[in-house]
Amino acid sequence: MGRTEKLKRTYLTEESNVPLQDRAFQDTGPHSGHAFVTARSRLRLSQQELARKLNTSLYALVRWEQGDLTPSADVMDRLADLLSPQFRTGSESRRSGTPAIAFASHGVKTATDNPSLLSGPDPIHTLDEPRKSILNEIFVDGSFWGDGRLKLGEILERRAEAAATREKPLDDEISAGKNTYTYDAHTYHTKVPPQGIATVVSSYLPNGGLVLDPFAGSGMTGVAARYLGSDVLLNELSPAASFISYNFLATIDADSFHRAVLHILAILDGLDRDLYSTQCRECGSNVRQLYTVWSYILVCNHCYSDFTLWDHCRKYGKTVRDHRILRVFPCPTCGREVNKSHLDRKNPVPAFVAYRCCSKRIVEHPLTDEDSQRIDDSQRILERYSSDIPTCKLPDGVNLNQPKRHGYDTVGKLYTPRNLVACAAIWREIRKLGDPDLASAVAFVFTSMYQRVTRLSEYRFWGGSGNMANYNVPQIFNEANVFNTFRRKAETIRKHHVTTAQAYHGESVVHTGSATHLDFLPDDSIDLIFTDPPFGANINYSEMNLLWESWLGEFTDATSEAIINRYQDKDIEAYQLLMTASLKEAYRVLRVNHWMVLVFMNSSSRVWEALRAAITDAGFTIEMVNIFDKQHGTFKQFVSDNTTGADLMIHCRKTRSSDRSLDIKQTEPVSTFVLRELDRLPVIPFIHVARGPEVDYRTLYSRYIASAIRDGETVVNFSDFREQAAAALEALA
Repeated sequence: MGRTEKLKRTYLTEESNVPLQDRAFQDTGPHSGHAFVTARSRLRLSQQELARKLNTSLYALVRWEQGDLTPSADVMDRLADLLSPQFRTGSESRRSGTPAIAFASHGVKTATDNPSLLSGPDPIHTLDEPRKSILNEIFVDGSFWGDGRLKLGEILERRAEAAATREKPLDDEISAGKNTYTYDAHTYHTKVPPQGIATVVSSYLPNGGLVLDPFAGSGMTGVAARYLGSDVLLNELSPAASFISYNFLATIDADSFHRAVLHILAILDGLDRDLYSTQCRECGSNVRQLYTVWSYILVCNHCYSDFTLWDHCRKYGKTVRDHRILRVFPCPTCGREVNKSHLDRKNPVPAFVAYRCCSKRIVEHPLTDEDSQRIDDSQRILERYSSDIPTCKLPDGVNLNQPKRHGYDTVGKLYTPRNLVACAAIWREIRKLGDPDLASAVAFVFTSMYQRVTRLSEYRFWGGSGNMANYNVPQIFNEANVFNTFRRKAETIRKHHVTTAQAYHGESVVHTGSATHLDFLPDDSIDLIFTDPPFGANINYSEMNLLWESWLGEFTDATSEAIINRYQDKDIEAYQLLMTASLKEAYRVLRVNHWMVLVFMNSSSRVWEALRAAITDAGFTIEMVNIFDKQHGTFKQFVSDNTTGADLMIHCRKTRSSDRSLDIKQTEPVSTFVLRELDRLPVIPFIHVARGPEVDYRTLYSRYIASAIRDGETVVNFSDFREQAAAALEALA
């Protein structure tokens, strides 16, 4: 009997004392939430503490406890480890092959945590002048990164024999979150958590093998495969994404990396002081600003008077999570109701600065004259770094037109002058690092800051700054101290290097090119394909990567980008053709009877039909569809009308059969599907806001799509599904 079964027998027999008010909120199913409730009771842990020990998110744990989402077998293994260590035996191993330390989210320290290194002799070799491009020595031929071309031949020779794989598709749902050093090390527009990928890869390749990701993005497939000991080939159209993948898979000396970061911060300490100093309002000491919040001046559409938005749009609640920036409020001059989204903007002005000095809390104060003078002076300092600033103009695009409407028509204008100075100065010092691999690793820290240090960083009362997959210019934005952000991101990346990267024992190759032409790979050479392809029109990757690529100096050739984008003159048919061409190449290089796993989600029935047709036209058979839950539940996700829920894994197989027919059947009514799901209706727990539980139509839609695609049935759009599902539930009320 396995540990999971023992756990279920031992701990799922206790009844919950929580009254059940509605059948939609019942705790049912094969993995009862009682196991987690009981574990917290016996271990005397809060939900947050248990989530941390399970290396998962609080949101996911709440969903498992209420019983409407299913934890993966690996999660149940970890829970069994916590409760009953005696269940471990020498013959048992984790299904994922990934011990918790591989994707750690807490406390790994090294000698380089000692700040006294700053006072010692500088061990970092630097150049007299910065290299022209950070990519000069690591992306030489415009296709392979580092010594990838040489390593590719060695890997193909070593993996000439087919690896063992599964006879039947993986039937488990996967649940994996983003709360690890590796996931947090560098942002990307969409990422699949590597611990979840590791579970899939180890299931299909129990003895290792050769893995391919033709749409590699930030390289999370490579992270999972290398840690497991498999070799991995990553192909990606974008030079920026390839750069991110290359650095995620790099193995460097963490101490040298840390010293290089400290070296740059020490050299630029005076500039940091000149740009971001402020005076503590209590003790008078000079301290560094953490951030400055800027607010646009808006024009009332009734009386045409000007006002600073920040001064009139705030509403404070009992907790910081309840604080709000109001969308609708009275004009301070005429008193008539205005909607801030409909008002014309003038220029942004600084509203307040934030710092920490005499107490542990961050305090926020209006700017002093000296604070305002520092902002003015940054424009003069900027002239010293004119040669280090990207001059790329923003072309027309779905996302690129957003900042252009507000006058930000170049990449440089997306930054405040002060933050542009700081970024340019750091970028210059990175390019002066003598070791090209070390320079690349520290440049990885720079690119990890992405939108956090631009005008695109929306202010939040509770802190933090999300990197959204668009270029929206918020009306109230957060100007973060670039040096603080750089220091903090460097520490997270260092912890990735001393945890996950230190455990790598497979080899990797990163290649920049189109998935429609994998000419560098021979037929029947790959043991497993795991990929997260473009989701139709959801994310405009080539546009969003422009911010990175303008600093790196290499740009995406979007000719073969699989996307729906009117500025590229690509509609749903063009997207399907490009996906078909890409998947035909995937079919060609994959070995017979081996597997391709696609992670995908979209709210459009037409996109789903296009993807299904592309899979079948390429020659694959779809043998299983199930859920890959990234545990990214947020308030915005559940109240936004255009956001879908959990991603799906589509398990496809290359067989010897030549039958590629696609016989699509009419799907059952949505109401029939909802009735079948009544005993396990998913429910949204709004953890951080005062809002009652609601049916999670997005997770329900994921289940609906999984069932329909698996059974070869038609699907409906998410908006139609939500309307019909709500009507079906209302009829039962």
